[in-house]
Amino acid sequence: MEYKISRYKKKYASQFYLLNKDWISESWDLEESDLNDLLSPETAIIKLGGEIFFVMKNNFVVGTAAMIPHEKNKLELAKMTIKKTYRGNGLSKLLLEACIEFAKNKNCDEVFLISNSSLKIARHLYDKYGFKQVPLNNQKYKRGNVKMTLCLKN
Repeated sequence: MEYKISRYKKKYASQFYLLNKDWISESWDLEESDLNDLLSPETAIIKLGGEIFFVMKNNFVVGTAAMIPHEKNKLELAKMTIKKTYRGNGLSKLLLEACIEFAKNKNCDEVFLISNSSLKIARHLYDKYGFKQVPLNNQKYKRGNVKMTLCLKN
């Protein structure tokens, strides 16, 4: 079965929460900033001009990622995860490509993300797509110890 990318629909909000709760809870605790984004995705992300993408298989959500608007024409790539049983199938690439395309279509200057150095597979993916590590100047997440940016303007 082929996978497809879907944009946010209210009916997927619970899956956005559950998938992220599951992966974050594998190593960390859900933080206040997580709960703000996960419990109120329309208010915290969509209504601000952001987007949430979902990887679908047979109309079932198997992965998700969010693009959260920030000042200075920047978007934050956040809440990217794949359901455990579907990992290793290249689905993060599909999500990341949809997110980067979204940022380009909005004429954003930069996409940034906050990650953790223990997430080696994610780091490899970000490196492959041209993200560069920069000094961490954001304390949105206690677990975040790495900031990476992808410049979309020359």
